[in-house]
Amino acid sequence: MNYYQKAILILLLISNLFAQFPKDIDKEMRIGLEYLTNYQFDSAEVIYTEITKKHLSEPLGWFYLMETKLEKFKYENEFEQANILLENEIDMISELFKNKLEEQPRNVIYLVYYGSFNGLSAEVNLSKGNYITAFKSGRKSIKLVEKAHEIDSQYYDLFLPLGSYDFYGGVLADNYSVVDLIYDSETKRKQGIEKLTIAFEKGVGAKWEAGRILLLIHLHETRDYEKAFEIGEKLVEKFPHNLEYKSLFIELLIYMNKIERAENMLEKYLISHKNISASGKKMWEVREKYLSAVMNMQKGNYENSIKLFKFVIENYNLEFQWFKVLAYLKIGQIYDLKNNRELAKKYYKLAIDTKETTRGVSEAKKYLELPFRKSKK
Repeated sequence: MNYYQKAILILLLISNLFAQFPKDIDKEMRIGLEYLTNYQFDSAEVIYTEITKKHLSEPLGWFYLMETKLEKFKYENEFEQANILLENEIDMISELFKNKLEEQPRNVIYLVYYGSFNGLSAEVNLSKGNYITAFKSGRKSIKLVEKAHEIDSQYYDLFLPLGSYDFYGGVLADNYSVVDLIYDSETKRKQGIEKLTIAFEKGVGAKWEAGRILLLIHLHETRDYEKAFEIGEKLVEKFPHNLEYKSLFIELLIYMNKIERAENMLEKYLISHKNISASGKKMWEVREKYLSAVMNMQKGNYENSIKLFKFVIENYNLEFQWFKVLAYLKIGQIYDLKNNRELAKKYYKLAIDTKETTRGVSEAKKYLELPFRKSKK
């Protein structure tokens, strides 16, 4: 290879680092993604609708238009409507991806997004607690992404599905023996975090979702609060209207004893969401009550904390059961701190009975055998 050929190759590699969306729609896609991530759903919908009009056969415009509508339904606590939308859109968008891949079978963008699109059915199964079905569905989707990785390992958006699959496959390996035959869970979790970090640091379409997953992992699974803080601060600063980012970051601040900042953020939690529907407001108020319960527990206001956690349990309406598990677990911990072992065991058993695969359940099993005590740190 001569000097000129080397120079061309280097130029192509550098260009590829940033070619995460097709060039003809790259700018509009990035703008729409920022609106979507910041919960400015109407603005995002305008951008993606315009893309679908100009590029009728472009699946990415339709994919993100559907994703915007899905996220808006979830934000408004309309999960059934989200699933109906998904079922109605799957065939049309799948056909567009298939057409593109027939024309360009080695196009990593379409391989990755088609795999991600197919993986949405796995998300529906997760929300229903059908973890094994979701895992198998995810495996089919991940093969498309792995094919894209073989073609171009520097298309960094593909590390979001690869990292998610590895990390949560590791989680499942600790809970289901059938998965354990496939996975070394500790290694897979570590590899998953490494890949998600690449997606967050270098990705475009996958960047912010990878950040959310990493924040969740470091907050509730690895308990690496310093890493969680570094990621979370970037997310809440760039996307101040994103209630999911804000919720996770407030909880993190509480655990790090940054109480004043957490209180200030919690006080303004729903201020920028005045136009949210009544149904949506009820959902986010449950999350707000959960955060208030964690705050009271951290301050030692145990009776208030128990009341708030019980409110969360009795009014639970979130997509996944994770925070209900944590509410049960934390009530059990409080009763242990109050030396009421009988009630503590009752709530640990309730956490375990959810059959979730989170660390909260494994900790409930631990404290069922040995009483919870506050760390001396």
